[in-house]
Amino acid sequence: MEMIGFWNLQIKVDLVVMSTVLDVRTTAGISLLVGGVYAAFQLHLLPKPIARVVAKVYFFPTWPFTYLARRSSYYTLVDSHVFLGAVPIVMMGHVSQLVSRGVRAVVNLCDEYEGPVAEYKKNNITQLRLPTVDHTEPTLDDIRKAVEFIEFHKSRGSRVYVHCKAGAGRSAAIAFCWLLKSTGWSPQEVQQFLNEKRRVRRHLDTQPNIIAFYKSLQANGTSTAAAPDQTPSAS
Repeated sequence: MEMIGFWNLQIKVDLVVMSTVLDVRTTAGISLLVGGVYAAFQLHLLPKPIARVVAKVYFFPTWPFTYLARRSSYYTLVDSHVFLGAVPIVMMGHVSQLVSRGVRAVVNLCDEYEGPVAEYKKNNITQLRLPTVDHTEPTLDDIRKAVEFIEFHKSRGSRVYVHCKAGAGRSAAIAFCWLLKSTGWSPQEVQQFLNEKRRVRRHLDTQPNIIAFYKSLQANGTSTAAAPDQTPSAS
């Protein structure tokens, strides 16, 4: 009887230990998931190499949050030929919507996603991909490439879609610089204009590479000073 009692006690102890291990593993798994999602929304706090990996891993898991935040204005026409917006998702019909609006070229700033390349090919859409880690700004060289790309396709009568994941930071910087060149406005005027059009990063006009691009326009006298659809107005 004593032996049976001992084994019963041992089984109970084993069950408690196993249950504790499972609880720890479950808690650790949930903590890892929650921590990862938090990190995905706080990439600016991470070292760039780590931010790059986190952005790629959590791109699709966090996309629904992007959609919910942007669904009422997923993309915005900022002038006659340029749309600024969030990442196009085929199953949501975004590519076909853009095609119906005259888009035949795309500037993709996502480092974490190459875009729906097969769908672009099917619709004869040309993509310029300039991989930029989320929460960082495009390089000055990439800004110039993007502006030249937009200029080329506009001259052919095509509209251009400029996007990152949410259409607020990386791609907004490209749209910002395009407007600097195409309108002759100051950075402050462009910031005001974009703020009225769409929710974008509020201080794009202070980003070093945007300022450098603006100074290069001033030095070379290359802005076209042709207003888009409207001029900035105080709200």
